[in-house]
Amino acid sequence: MLMKLHPTLWRTCRILASETRLQLLWLIFEEQELYVQQIAERTGMSVPNASTQLRALSARGLISPRRKNMMVLYRAEANNAVDTAPVLLDTLRVCYEQGVSFQTIIRQTTAFTHERRIELIRALTGKALAFHELAETTGMSASALSRHLEKLEARGFVKYKSGFYQRTTPGNPLGRVLLKIVTASV
Repeated sequence: MLMKLHPTLWRTCRILASETRLQLLWLIFEEQELYVQQIAERTGMSVPNASTQLRALSARGLISPRRKNMMVLYRAEANNAVDTAPVLLDTLRVCYEQGVSFQTIIRQTTAFTHERRIELIRALTGKALAFHELAETTGMSASALSRHLEKLEARGFVKYKSGFYQRTTPGNPLGRVLLKIVTASV
């Protein structure tokens, strides 16, 4: 029986909001499977640094390690024990194939690198709320609420109209998938 793992989305987004880790993932998409040493060599990283970055992606269920003698190979294979890993990996592969820039991916993932922004999106699911209603619902201070709303607005997940904040859907595949994951438990 497969035991389900539930890593937090905000931590997964922090892992993905790194050009270095995205570069490693893109290289693995390109080559299918590589040894840590090969990855380090191709990226100009030290083996320990490459290994650390790869373990971070693996811990989120986005790549899978395989031992071959004393060496470790990584491949882009989702860990099905991590609920969100298959859909995230598939979407990241689409981004790779479509040539979506690292900056676009980082911009979308940084919308959800804090659990309070996830809470805000969930509060806005199915309804528009005024600033004071959001403050009451979430218990956030005015300054924190303003900061988080600003980040969500800048990334296309929230818009302000006629005195109310409402959730919006970004026009790119990664943004749509992240929104779906965030609102799945609402």
